[in-house]
Amino acid sequence: MTSRFPDGYFARPTVARVQDHLDGGTDNYLADREFARDLVAAAPWLPGSVRVNRAHGPRVLDCLTREYSIDQVIDLGCGLPHGDNRDVPDEVRRMVYVDSDPGVEAHARMVLAERHGTVSLRADLADMPALLAAGPVARLDRGRPIGVLLHAVLPWLGDEPAHTVLAALKSWLPSGSVLSVTHATTDTAPEAMAALADLYEGVGIGFRPRSGQQVRDLLASWAPLEAGGPVTTASWRRPTHLHSRFDPSHAYAIIASPGDRTS
Repeated sequence: MTSRFPDGYFARPTVARVQDHLDGGTDNYLADREFARDLVAAAPWLPGSVRVNRAHGPRVLDCLTREYSIDQVIDLGCGLPHGDNRDVPDEVRRMVYVDSDPGVEAHARMVLAERHGTVSLRADLADMPALLAAGPVARLDRGRPIGVLLHAVLPWLGDEPAHTVLAALKSWLPSGSVLSVTHATTDTAPEAMAALADLYEGVGIGFRPRSGQQVRDLLASWAPLEAGGPVTTASWRRPTHLHSRFDPSHAYAIIASPGDRTS
């Protein structure tokens, strides 16, 4: 019987499994743990950053349901299941978990999609027409707003693929939809981020943290839903008095709309 996992899949680190290990999960292997040690040596704050950024997801879902009355959501690059992405608000009637990693999709199918109204899909952002045409996504009601989570995904894409993904979503999403983006940034710890990018490059994975201005440039055609541009995930919707000079997230958060449709 042919394995549905690529050759060497368990022998080399993958982004999802490394993130899982950094977040204290158990769905990872020796290659992931050894590589994670190198990452933490270069950026000791990395495990805390992963936890802060994962905790951002549930807060965004609450925002989408309560403030924008969105009840159907696509989680692009959903990652391995953790407690925070199992707890979907009751208001979300349809949740589509999407990832290109076969191991992630298998876990999502077994764990995340067990709740009524949730479904998993293995699809690649490199082929947005196929992703958007796939049954679980195509069956969403485009007569009503749709929420899209694009959390910790764009840093793994070059500029051209990132623009392609964003343009496809902007064209496809109905009016009133909301896109939530988080993105690792070079603004807070540039030397450590450069070291992380070099380490990932050494195992054949492209990692491209961007400045706040570069994140704004990626989303230039979208309509921001909050004034002031991207803020860090740690400070998003947090009272000002809870902010500190050291931000543990090392990532930006922004929510935006594709704008009104004229036809």
